[in-house]
Amino acid sequence: MKIAILGGTGRIGEGLATRWATRHNIYIGSRDVEKAKNAACGYSCRLTDQGFECQIDGTSNKEAVEKADVAVLSVPFEAALDLIECLRPVLKNQILISLVVPMKKENGSFEYTPPEEGCAALRIQHLLPGVKVVSAYHNLSYRKLCKIDLDIDADVAICSDNEDAKQVVMDLTREIRNVRPLDGGPLKEARMIESLTPFLINMAKRNGLSDLGVKFV
Repeated sequence: MKIAILGGTGRIGEGLATRWATRHNIYIGSRDVEKAKNAACGYSCRLTDQGFECQIDGTSNKEAVEKADVAVLSVPFEAALDLIECLRPVLKNQILISLVVPMKKENGSFEYTPPEEGCAALRIQHLLPGVKVVSAYHNLSYRKLCKIDLDIDADVAICSDNEDAKQVVMDLTREIRNVRPLDGGPLKEARMIESLTPFLINMAKRNGLSDLGVKFV
């Protein structure tokens, strides 16, 4: 499978890229093509040094999407909306995975600030009515993801109105060792999963913790 990671030079993008690159062709997308190429080279070298074969290329966001079967939207909310406007002509048959969380920092804490549609995923679907939007991976620790030999032991709730697209993302999730995909229902349920992100960040800060995730027991 060909997977574009938009915002792939960021922390969560690195983690997903290195987890999937041993089985799939990965395209790191960025506004800065040179930055994307440098990131792709760094990820490839790290995997190769650990004995893995991989295929990771750096390119523009547009070119990454054009080549992809699945595109991962891994940028802040406002940047995601701007990026979608730029990529609208090439977003057609791809599955688009949204990691986006609308939130702001106020008085030292983060607050969930959903758009009028109720959550970022629904806003993105509204902007891209023909695209198969899937909401996932909001609450995975990027530090744990980047340690590819580490069992993360976490659950991922996956929401979408397209059952086939949801199944593709659930299968991709199973490839991340010891991460369990769970059917989170239709896309409207993503509001609850998105809102956990600022909650977990705030709770970690208040309790001196790090790398919190979600496990349903």
